[in-house]
Amino acid sequence: MNENMTQNTQEQAPLLPNMSARVYPVNDPKQEKGSVLANASVDLGGCFAVTGIKIVEGRDGPFVAMPQRMGRDKKYRDICFPTTAAMREAINTVVMDTYRGELEQQAVRAAQAVKRLSGRGAEKPSVRQALQNAARETAARPAPDVSRDMDRGAR
Repeated sequence: MNENMTQNTQEQAPLLPNMSARVYPVNDPKQEKGSVLANASVDLGGCFAVTGIKIVEGRDGPFVAMPQRMGRDKKYRDICFPTTAAMREAINTVVMDTYRGELEQQAVRAAQAVKRLSGRGAEKPSVRQALQNAARETAARPAPDVSRDMDRGAR
């Protein structure tokens, strides 16, 4: 009886491997529904990897799509997929969390780039602006008082 309880407990709560994901956002995703936002890969316990996972923008928001291949009947079929709801949820969670983290990192990098670029403009004027400022300063200075006698005497 003790063995049955242990077996039932294991069937109800399967052990999930440690997972890590890598996400590669698409540079210019289409703004239409059904567009691919990013590609991803998942490492399952350091001994099995799944590549070709996509994060797709759907009607209800982004979702994780497993790798697919078109069959002879012109329909797409998943190549690999989780067999339990717990594993599906675990893969979705790790991929979407990694995707959100990547988006946050991109936002931070973009803000830093904007800050650097806005700081540069104040420190370093353009060449055209520098020439215009020099022309204004020259026009504002009084003309030097030069006499011809001084030029002749200096020779």
